[in-house]
Amino acid sequence: MYINKGKRDILIFPKFKNINKIQELRNKYDPLANLIAPHITIAFPFSDNMSNEELIKKLTNLLKNFRPFTIVFKGISLSEDNYIFLNCMNGDQEIIELHNEIYKQILPTHLKKSIKYIPHITLGVANNIEGLGSFNYEFETIVDEVSIELIGEHEESIIIKNIKLGDQI
Repeated sequence: MYINKGKRDILIFPKFKNINKIQELRNKYDPLANLIAPHITIAFPFSDNMSNEELIKKLTNLLKNFRPFTIVFKGISLSEDNYIFLNCMNGDQEIIELHNEIYKQILPTHLKKSIKYIPHITLGVANNIEGLGSFNYEFETIVDEVSIELIGEHEESIIIKNIKLGDQI
């Protein structure tokens, strides 16, 4: 059995109709903009001996208990470490529940309790957001799947599996 030694994470890739507005901003401020699509991180990068097959099976079992839900993002903020965040206005409780259950049931040893989890989409890095006040678009879609990603050796996104919410094994 193949044991994955690379870093993996668990993400939502939202399917906003106007996602090009997010990508335009990311192209200016995010060095990873061309390596990974706009996303919401549910489980942060981790390395362990769990096989991809085992991770897929565990996540599929977990996600069968979740139903598709609506998310709305609007407004930007700057984190303490200068990351530009697109803020989650609706659907944050469902995302937090997904995050909590993944760490509780699948990745308990990887949870960083010192960091409060706040659902967001990272738009990049900047010293301030003063020039971004005109970025006031609203982004809305239905989340119906979660992705397991392998982070490639050049930081590129390699999707291992997309898993639908509510699917059975």
